[in-house]
Amino acid sequence: MINEEEFEQRTYRLLNEAAHVYRGDQPAAALLRSTLDRLADPVRLAVTGPARAGVSTLVSALIGEGLAPVELPGEPLASVTYRDGTQPRAWWQDERGTAYEIPTVRTAHGLRLVPDGRHAGRPEGARRAVVEWPSRVLRRTELIDTHLPLPQVQQTADAVLYVTPHLGEADLQALQAALGIRGPSVFPVHTMIVLSRADATGGGRPDALLTAKQAARRRRREPRVGALCQDVLAVSPLIAAAARTLRDDEFRAIATMAALPRAAAEAHLLSTDRFTAADALRPVAAQQRAQLLQRFGLGGIRLAITLVRTGCDHAAVLGERLQEHSGLKELQASIAELFTARRVALRARSALTILDRLLRTQPVPPAVHLLAELELLLADAHEFRELRLLAALRAGRVNLPREHAVDARRLLGGSGTSLGERLGMSPEATAEDTWSAAHAAADRWREQAHGRDLVPAQRRAAEVVLRSCDMILAGLDTIAAPAGPAAYA
Repeated sequence: MINEEEFEQRTYRLLNEAAHVYRGDQPAAALLRSTLDRLADPVRLAVTGPARAGVSTLVSALIGEGLAPVELPGEPLASVTYRDGTQPRAWWQDERGTAYEIPTVRTAHGLRLVPDGRHAGRPEGARRAVVEWPSRVLRRTELIDTHLPLPQVQQTADAVLYVTPHLGEADLQALQAALGIRGPSVFPVHTMIVLSRADATGGGRPDALLTAKQAARRRRREPRVGALCQDVLAVSPLIAAAARTLRDDEFRAIATMAALPRAAAEAHLLSTDRFTAADALRPVAAQQRAQLLQRFGLGGIRLAITLVRTGCDHAAVLGERLQEHSGLKELQASIAELFTARRVALRARSALTILDRLLRTQPVPPAVHLLAELELLLADAHEFRELRLLAALRAGRVNLPREHAVDARRLLGGSGTSLGERLGMSPEATAEDTWSAAHAAADRWREQAHGRDLVPAQRRAAEVVLRSCDMILAGLDTIAAPAGPAAYA
């Protein structure tokens, strides 16, 4: 069993050795060099799904800017990568990966790439773009808005948000087909499902978002679904994006409608036709109502009006509450816990998946031992087991007694992956306090794992937590153990 740092180091050494073995094969060597370079990059999170599922809108909501979709006149883009940068810039890439900087124009519906004379002769297939944008969100996570087939997405991303209006059989089959049958690709620790029509559940009733979240919780408990992803969440990308970019004039219009007599206003909120009618809600112009409808949807407008009536008296307050109701806050928390905090493991998984595929499809005699070393590395990687158990605990697929569940989640790294965060120690804790807490945790979970109080599934979970405790103790070897005969033997 190895910790995160050793896992990363062994992955790097294995890729370096493979690059040396394949140095005579130019395409393979280039692939391994680029894979090595990407180990130092932020985690790459791809957002994908069926057409009209709200993929680009969710990307804008996550960034907090109305950047997506990006349009290239004349042909649709297969994927757009958003990265942090000092100033807004954009490139398009040809099939060979060659990048060409291209001017951009900000529009009301996203970014538009504007080819000029230098780009007139671009080759066919130049359907990928890279956008640099100053963003705190993008400093640790690159976002990829993509419509490529899911197996291709898995090859280019460290983690995936699969966005779908309704989780049906076709979605499950697509997710199943994208999983490998051996090696690192069998671990579905990199995928999260987003149900994107949360605001339209049950015909867009006032409780639509709550109903959708309850449905997502039921789906995430299903064994078949749990075997394909880390979590299932219900989100309204439309409401989330509008909330992140809410303008003062939009707030004033919503507040004006909220101040109207409820009996008179409610009749105009029953359908889009009634809401946009020329004689409806007269204090707000019909054109402005149409713009609000495009930005929020009718369900989002109903929700915003209700929130203003119940105390959201400022644009910032309303935007924050809309984000909570839209499901965006919960999604951001899941991304932070399961993806961003585990970026080392996810980047290593992506790199090892590429190496595993190369070793199996282009075997050479000097590389035979590398495949065995890769399999040994995966067997030692406890991170993936932690991620799967964290997801199972979140989803309710595995339940531990209440007095142990919080302790388990913290020791598994659910509140942070440092030794102090896993043990719940303050920064001022002494080495003796830390050793004492680590041994006490190991004793607690050894008793649970080997006792008879838990059912078999819970004991298996306790064994994973115990291994995490052992990993913590191994990490404490760098801290001097308390001296004396009663030191923790």
